[in-house]
Amino acid sequence: MGMARNVILENKSLTLTVGIKTLFRDKELSFPESGFVLVKGENGVGKSTLLKEIYLNAPDSQKWVWPLGKKTIGYLGHELGLYSSLSLSENLLFAASLSNDSLNPDQIFEFTKYFQLNRRLMDPIYTFSRGMKQKAAIIRALTTSPKILLLDEPYTGLDMDSTTLLTECLNQESQKKLIITVLHDVPSNLQINETISLEQKKV
Repeated sequence: MGMARNVILENKSLTLTVGIKTLFRDKELSFPESGFVLVKGENGVGKSTLLKEIYLNAPDSQKWVWPLGKKTIGYLGHELGLYSSLSLSENLLFAASLSNDSLNPDQIFEFTKYFQLNRRLMDPIYTFSRGMKQKAAIIRALTTSPKILLLDEPYTGLDMDSTTLLTECLNQESQKKLIITVLHDVPSNLQINETISLEQKKV
């Protein structure tokens, strides 16, 4: 890896407001083409709001600039985006149908095997435990093969084994795509390339 840092997405002056509250103003942001970027800060400074802003507005807003051309964005928030009456397989194949760059069924199956859900492919999501739903949602987010993956507290509900698997997976994936993540507790083995700190705005 050379020192060159290709910028995939930037915003020279982002102001984020929720209702009448300004979370931060005129923040300059620039994201690398690949790697793992951690967003940190106290509660209420706008970490989750920043991820939603990128997901919802970066594709079309004039303020967000794509130096390398527009790329696909995947998002996993607190809502897991799964249809509880559909099977895991149906959920993943439906997600894959929404993107032109999706993984093929074999690649998707590899992820279900990796996260130890391959025996539950035909089971409806409502039969899953909280941790299994979280793993299913992570696979769903990877299925569309986005160039930018936004993850809001992806470790929620995971036991130690699954936490290790996810960390290993994110370390691998961040070598070929940009992953921007909000994390309360950071696993020690997670390879973080850059950190963005959001601070409480001084009143």
